[in-house]
Amino acid sequence: MPDITKTRTDLIERAAAELGVLPSGQPPSDEDAATLRALVDPLLRQLALDDVVDVADADAIPVEYFLPLSRLLANEASPPFGIAFSLDTKLENERQLRRLSATRPTRETQKATYF
Repeated sequence: MPDITKTRTDLIERAAAELGVLPSGQPPSDEDAATLRALVDPLLRQLALDDVVDVADADAIPVEYFLPLSRLLANEASPPFGIAFSLDTKLENERQLRRLSATRPTRETQKATYF
């Protein structure tokens, strides 16, 4: 059965892979994981306050938000790893999250209420 949610640990490991600091088949080092872990909650809070997407539980991340969130986390953590922060990456992934979380049309006929 496919995953419908991902965890904080999954997010940290994917962000480490995005940064290129994850050895093949290995978990991130404790120091790298701590750097990324410290940014998860602030990133999720900032995305909620900016009305991008609201992820209430970092240990139950909807799978459709996982890849853009991991790229955003990697981008936020990039300076300590010697990689330049990219505003384009930030804006593109926030746009993708907005699209994914947008309300879909129901295509149902609207019922009128007369007074």
